[in-house]
Amino acid sequence: MLESSLLGVIIVIVAYVVPVYIANASPILIHGKKPLDFGKKYQGKRIFGNGKSILGFLAGIICGSLAGIVIGLVFPEFILFFGTSYFVLVFLLAFGAMLGDVVESFFKRRLGKERGEKWLFFDQLDFVVGALILSLFIRLPELWFVVLVLVATVFIHLITNFIAFKLGLKKVPW
Repeated sequence: MLESSLLGVIIVIVAYVVPVYIANASPILIHGKKPLDFGKKYQGKRIFGNGKSILGFLAGIICGSLAGIVIGLVFPEFILFFGTSYFVLVFLLAFGAMLGDVVESFFKRRLGKERGEKWLFFDQLDFVVGALILSLFIRLPELWFVVLVLVATVFIHLITNFIAFKLGLKKVPW
C-alpha cells in the first residue's frame, strides 16, 4: 500500500513515470532501418508499419530500464520502497511502454490510419496503458495514481511531441 507521506507519493510517481516516458521517447532518437514487422502484412496491411523499428523497440526497453536502474541506484529509497522487485518493475514498465506502442500501431493500421495520422488519446496513452498493464505483475497501482498519470500524460505527450516537432525530431506535432 502507498506510503501516506509525500516522499512515498513522489517515489511512486517518479518510479513509474520516468522509465515509461524515457522508453517512449528513446525511439525518436535511436531508431533503425529494419522494421519491427520485417515488412510483413496482415489482412493486406503492414503489421506495424515503417515507424516501428527493431532498434527503436529495443532502445526503448533498454533506455527506459537503464533510467529506472539509475534512479534506483542514486536514490536507494526507491529500492527500499519497492524491494528488489523494483528492477523487475522498471523493466516491465519499459517493455510495457514499447509493447503498448506497437499494439496501438497494429490497431491503427487495421483501421487504415497512416503513420503519423492523428488518433487522439490512443496516440497519447498507448505506451502508458501498456506499461501499467505489465506493472500489474509486480504491483497494483492505486486508482488515483492511474487517473493522475493518464490525465497528465495526455497533456505532457502533446507538449513534448510539439517540442520534438519544432526541433525536427518528429514529422508531425502530435
